[in-house]
Amino acid sequence: MKKIGVILSGCGVYDGSEIHEAVLTLLAISRSGAQSVCFAPDKQQVDVINHLTGEAMTETRNVLIEAARITRGEIRPLA
Repeated sequence: MKKIGVILSGCGVYDGSEIHEAVLTLLAISRSGAQSVCFAPDKQQVDVINHLTGEAMTETRNVLIEAARITRGEIRPLA
């Protein structure tokens, strides 16, 4: 089976991979008969955004862990 790599960067329209775009990309790869293999950088996000207010938050999040939300854990570190 053909494998296609997909690089994600977190999870969220303002501070990471846009969920709809990522899911539709993964669906298109699957429907084409290929297998997606997802990767993300294992590092802290530069900015964390409150999606209710659009304002920056002071907390930190890991890009790889956030991207794993989209892939339900099926993801590998980029480096």
